[in-house]
Amino acid sequence: MQPNSTSGMQIDVHMLGEFSITINGNQLTNLKGRTKRVWMLIEYLLANRKKDISLDQLVDILWEEGECGDPLNALKNLIYRARSLLREIAHTEDAEFIKFERNTYTWNNDFDCVIDTEQLVELHQQASSQTKPEEERIALYKNAIALYQGEFLPKSSYSSWVISAAAYYSTLYCDCVLQVCSLLIEKQSYQQIIEICESALIHIPLEESIHKMLLYAYISANQRNRALDHYNHVINLFYKELGVDITDSMRPVYKQLINNINHIEIDLSVIKSDLKEAVATSGAYYCDYDVFKSIYRIQARSIRRTGQSIFIVLFTLTDTEGCIPEQAVSEQAVSRLKDAILISLRKGDIVASYSATQFIIMLPFISYENAEVVASRILQKFRYEYRKNNVKISTRINAVDSLE
Repeated sequence: MQPNSTSGMQIDVHMLGEFSITINGNQLTNLKGRTKRVWMLIEYLLANRKKDISLDQLVDILWEEGECGDPLNALKNLIYRARSLLREIAHTEDAEFIKFERNTYTWNNDFDCVIDTEQLVELHQQASSQTKPEEERIALYKNAIALYQGEFLPKSSYSSWVISAAAYYSTLYCDCVLQVCSLLIEKQSYQQIIEICESALIHIPLEESIHKMLLYAYISANQRNRALDHYNHVINLFYKELGVDITDSMRPVYKQLINNINHIEIDLSVIKSDLKEAVATSGAYYCDYDVFKSIYRIQARSIRRTGQSIFIVLFTLTDTEGCIPEQAVSEQAVSRLKDAILISLRKGDIVASYSATQFIIMLPFISYENAEVVASRILQKFRYEYRKNNVKISTRINAVDSLE
């Protein structure tokens, strides 16, 4: 027995992540082979189901490049195909999912329809109410966060209307994460904050505010090594993906991290265990440039007393004309250079990024001649791993001067 056009019809729509529409338990996702404009039409009508949409507006959305010779007839054909597809999913011939009234198309809201984006907006609004108890607000924010399974309509991200909507829902999701974390801070529920932020960064990995919240939670939960590792990861991530140095922006968090490390601990075995874990890595020590500077100053102060020589080497990667390479080139080349440096150095050597295309290394207890050998070995390793001739690397070697 077929369901009638409205009674008992249940529609569930997911737009955050993989698009899917489920009608009476029958689901269809954005599969390969489906005409993208049919999907775009259904997606747009659902996303704007509370609006009447003119023919001209639909034509502009569906044919942004204006390549359609007869757009009105093409639109009618597209509407027919979309209606047929929706009826196929619903296993009914008489349901009218797309209405045409007063020269406008709109989604038929007589059907019960649940859409994750609308739920996200509603839950955010409810959770933002200051009059609700904190526990209820936390639960509402968590429910909203659980709805965000990825970017808004990722397979339609080439369309301008999708781009603007995706930015809106991403911002809403980020606010839910930060707001619930702020409420959890008051309860000192730092492990919950860590789990929420780590999950959020899978979806929005370049959201600096969430990285800062996660670092705060690591510090507050006394997970100092994870905080240091994540701090270095964040600095490198923004260098690599955006070519941006966010060290200044992250400096307050870094100072908090350093101050927290200097808390009082009277059990020496705890301190030894912490130190052992911190150094249990192979190869050279890769760190943030601020950390590198601190180590440099310590070494410079010790030179006069020990008499040992220490050298620093600066590696600069450029294109063949001596300029900063294009991003597509520099990303691969810089990654190979970093690997070559870390593989070629000893555990006691220190490495940091000086800029997006520069690395600086510190070589303690070594002569100038041996520093040249090390630099040559790194370049040889790089050239073995990176066979293209579109970049060049220059090196500069200097001794660390003693600080009086």
